[in-house]
Amino acid sequence: MPKITDQKKDAVRMDILNTARNVFIQKGYEAATMKDIVTSSGRSFGGVYLYYSNKEDVFLDLLRRQYEDMALDFASEKQMSAWCRFEQFMGEQERRVKEVDSGLAPCMYEYFIVGRREEGRRKLIEDRYQAVYGSIFTFIYDGVQRGELHPSQPVETFVHWLISFMDGIFLESIINGFERIELVKQFDFLRTVCRSILKPIELEEYQ
Repeated sequence: MPKITDQKKDAVRMDILNTARNVFIQKGYEAATMKDIVTSSGRSFGGVYLYYSNKEDVFLDLLRRQYEDMALDFASEKQMSAWCRFEQFMGEQERRVKEVDSGLAPCMYEYFIVGRREEGRRKLIEDRYQAVYGSIFTFIYDGVQRGELHPSQPVETFVHWLISFMDGIFLESIINGFERIELVKQFDFLRTVCRSILKPIELEEYQ
């Protein structure tokens, strides 16, 4: 029997993940089962269990990749100013909130809120927060070091506040819908507040 190449394994894994993503979006985390994932994938149980041992294993791999994508939101061209890169990040988050019903965010909050008392999930909640916090903090701090941002508040406090706002707006969009909470206006307001706090060099030049 020919050996399966790493490239083929990665392709199969991605196919399983794409199928699982659709299952979680349609059913939610708690209601979805490994049987749903296997059946939807068109593969045998053995073919799926070769890569993932249970639905939580699948879901966590999906979340990990999503966090990596978020980190890449800041990996723009270096010639862009720190503020332009920040605005680009804000635009990407606004797009994700608008598409919340077709994404994993509802499942993610379901997973963490329902299981928040479980030790294993508590660790994951902390890891998730630190990953998001680290990505944003590193970007802001880099802008400060390059002399492009001059925050009026401690960077640590600003990042904690921004994450709280983003989590809140995602939850509100899930519960009430992004149009009802006037998402576009809220993000416009958010950009204005962030600009006044971060004080990008472009702003100072016109004062």
